[in-house]
Amino acid sequence: MGKLSQECADIKTVSSFCGCIAGDETADPAAQAFCDRAKTEKNITGDDLDELKIALMGLEDEACCEC
Repeated sequence: MGKLSQECADIKTVSSFCGCIAGDETADPAAQAFCDRAKTEKNITGDDLDELKIALMGLEDEACCEC
């Protein structure tokens, strides 16, 4: 699982978020899949992006504590 950079996490619009992670080879596969979907589905919203970021942050928190 890739880590979501703080720079990308702070972005509020789907297109800007996807642009931010586009060049990042370490971006989380779920974030990449979200952006792939956003290219073809016009009903992806900022609320969907917020939910994705919350889920990714939760996964990062869980991963950091599994030692």
